[in-house]
Amino acid sequence: MIVKYKTSWVRSLFHFKGSSFGETWPRILAVTLVAAIVTYIELHYNIQEYTLTTTPFTLIGVALSIFLGFRNNAAYDRYWEGRKLWGSLVNTTRSLARQAYSLIDSPHEDKALQQFREVFVLRVIAFAHAMRCHLRDEDPTEEIKKFLPPEDLRVVIKSTHRPLTILQQLGHDLAYARNKHWLHELNLPFIDAQLVELSNVLGACERIKNTPIPFTYNILIRRIVASYCFFLPFGLIETTGVATPIVVFLISHAFFGLDAIGDEIENPFDKQPNNLALMAISRNIEINLLELTNNPDRPEPLKPTEDNILW
Repeated sequence: MIVKYKTSWVRSLFHFKGSSFGETWPRILAVTLVAAIVTYIELHYNIQEYTLTTTPFTLIGVALSIFLGFRNNAAYDRYWEGRKLWGSLVNTTRSLARQAYSLIDSPHEDKALQQFREVFVLRVIAFAHAMRCHLRDEDPTEEIKKFLPPEDLRVVIKSTHRPLTILQQLGHDLAYARNKHWLHELNLPFIDAQLVELSNVLGACERIKNTPIPFTYNILIRRIVASYCFFLPFGLIETTGVATPIVVFLISHAFFGLDAIGDEIENPFDKQPNNLALMAISRNIEINLLELTNNPDRPEPLKPTEDNILW
């Protein structure tokens, strides 16, 4: 996620890192060159029979703007829903860690109970990192190995769905605490509800990741955008004259850029500059939960890179 602090309006006009221009400039350059060639031929040789009026481009442009706007709104809805789900993950992990120390208790505080709580909270941290790696198709071994006991780590790594396996282990922890009479039967549903919420968040994120915007819809928009931009100089030459390549450049930049933005934020969990900062969020979860357990070995919050990108 690109983070910009106190960026002036003028500087933002010339900022290209993280913008759609880095991906779309070959397409924009191609249609601009076509527009320059068409402009030169028509003005130099005075060819009029191949020119068009602006009417069809006006009508198609209005419809195309609506289509692109609808697609980008759908993509941003997915992006914002993903951010809300990870916000819910932050809240739920905090509540789960707090309940581990307030609901899992015994009249006789001993070292075994204290160790159980620490292992339980560390397992919650491992779930957050495993969920991030699961959504980004990454290997979570290095991220979670310091939070899980060796035997539990081997079970998680061998599983096909690692976050779900960690959730299962958390459920076993609750059953163990209940059998040891550390967790009262009346309190069990409250803390188990947090595990259910973690499962719901995980499933909702998988739904976003595994259900893209229909491919045929994207193909249709791209064909119309490409055709519109390539044929645009034939409809503008009589009106804009030598300025036709400049007008085509600006219009193609807008249409190709909107298409590229929709592609980038369609999967908000990917590792692109404008996607969600899942690594920073999971690091904050780790810091918060380690602080609740009074663990001094807490990492520093992630900071943006030199390119102002927060991963």
